[in-house]
Amino acid sequence: MKSILRQFSQHGTFIQPDALKYISSKENPQQFAQFLLNKLKEYPLILTYETIKTLEETKETKNISLLKETPSPTKEIQSKMLSKIYSQDMMHIKELLPEEDDLFDMEDQLTSETEITNQEVEQKFEVKKLKTWKPLAKEYSSEIKIIKDVTGDSTCEGTTQDFVRLFRNRFDVLQKIIRNQRREITNILPINRIKKTMTDVQLIGIVKSVRTTVNGHRLIELEDETGTALLMALKNSDIFSLAHEVLTDEIVGIVGRLSKNGDLIIVQNIIFPDIKVQQEHKWSDIPVCVAFLSDIHIGSNMFLREQWNTFLKWINGNLGNSRQKDVASKIKYLVMPGDLVDGIGIYPNQEQELSISNIYEQYEALAQQLEFVPDHITLVLQPGNHDAVRPAEPQPAFEKEIQDLFSGKEYVFIGNPCTFSLHGIEILSYHGQSLLDFATNIQHLNYNEPTEVMKVMLRKRHLAPVYGGYTPLAPEHTDYMIIDKVPDIFVTGHVHMASIDNYRGVTLINASSWQAQTSYQKMLNFIPDPAKLPIVNLKTGNATSMDFNQKIK
Repeated sequence: MKSILRQFSQHGTFIQPDALKYISSKENPQQFAQFLLNKLKEYPLILTYETIKTLEETKETKNISLLKETPSPTKEIQSKMLSKIYSQDMMHIKELLPEEDDLFDMEDQLTSETEITNQEVEQKFEVKKLKTWKPLAKEYSSEIKIIKDVTGDSTCEGTTQDFVRLFRNRFDVLQKIIRNQRREITNILPINRIKKTMTDVQLIGIVKSVRTTVNGHRLIELEDETGTALLMALKNSDIFSLAHEVLTDEIVGIVGRLSKNGDLIIVQNIIFPDIKVQQEHKWSDIPVCVAFLSDIHIGSNMFLREQWNTFLKWINGNLGNSRQKDVASKIKYLVMPGDLVDGIGIYPNQEQELSISNIYEQYEALAQQLEFVPDHITLVLQPGNHDAVRPAEPQPAFEKEIQDLFSGKEYVFIGNPCTFSLHGIEILSYHGQSLLDFATNIQHLNYNEPTEVMKVMLRKRHLAPVYGGYTPLAPEHTDYMIIDKVPDIFVTGHVHMASIDNYRGVTLINASSWQAQTSYQKMLNFIPDPAKLPIVNLKTGNATSMDFNQKIK
């Protein structure tokens, strides 16, 4: 029966159940199917029983030709639609198909095709769901709660007053964190109350500017609501290396002493908001896992199809040893932190590396691929800088036109960044465009080591403090880039690296990618680390990773 379905699907024709039953009743069903294909001058999208009977009544039934026709462009368009129809309607034809293998359910066979060139060359892929596959995660209901997200709450219009409110909110929130959590700074003064007769001073302010002097000292201009102060970190001091981590527009505390003439403050300590030395975590009682699937870049001809297909087979229980299958069995959530599609016009000459040149068709292709994910898994979709949302962060969730392309499973659409909880475990998910701002402005950081950058983000309690850098920022009245609540898990993407780390009890994850090195990355001498899937067990807190570049049996 599969061969008959395949014969018609190659021509873009869907067979109704009664028509398939009639074909299978013939003495030679395959030969009869070929006869029907030869008789059809134009292949219909749906082949009905009535159409078959009409063809049978012609006088040519005695001389059946076995020659195949060359598919027309119409057939190729129909075949593009066929995959979705089959995946939705396979339940209607399951009774007609005999079980060829006790291990497999034919109704769960999925057939999909994905565009691999702009000419829509057909490529088919199958995932078989084992009858013996009993995923543990299926026994539990999903439990997701959005804690902080700009979606639906955007207020900015781009006015000067909007920017004033943004930075005032940033200052108010972060100075409270410094006051309440950092014992090193307890006697804070407003800048306008500093007197030249003082010796030691403690300040909290926003960094207006930072630069290195001719003599190699670090000069910081600090501002609060009352005035501006000039600070200097001497090059031979213990604090000098820390001064190189100070960024424009961030909130810091300063402990210092006035110079002899009182016009300069010599920095003795720099206080970042930071997080507690060790966070206390109470992990979930539910023995399920969350996996992080970032930077898929559907629509790029650099998309790693083979590794992606291996991932789909693994998550359906088709591949892996007993331990790997056990992990797949526990996956309840797939969190997808941005760059789900490759987008249009994102980097120079990108159009030459696109397999799908229409942004909405890229999302359609993504939706088709996600149909292969088991139904018991909840998918959390977040945009990135390649996606079809506003470029300025924080980015709201996808618009309804895109969300409507995804159906048949539990999809949760979130903004970028977003803090949410899974069974009480709090996750901060951020695509991570500002990783480049941090790596560019802080000498010892490198975007090839994203978790090191994420540690600095936690120390500063801010995802993107620099205004006017690589990361465009929208002047919302609330600064959604502040890390006001310390998460249990902090995940980013963007830089196409796979990394798992820990900072003061917070699990740090950079979630790899599913795209090979692009020409633009090659020009920048950037080598990605793709096709790896970080996974966290929500009961134990243990983090691991599956590498789909390796052959999995």
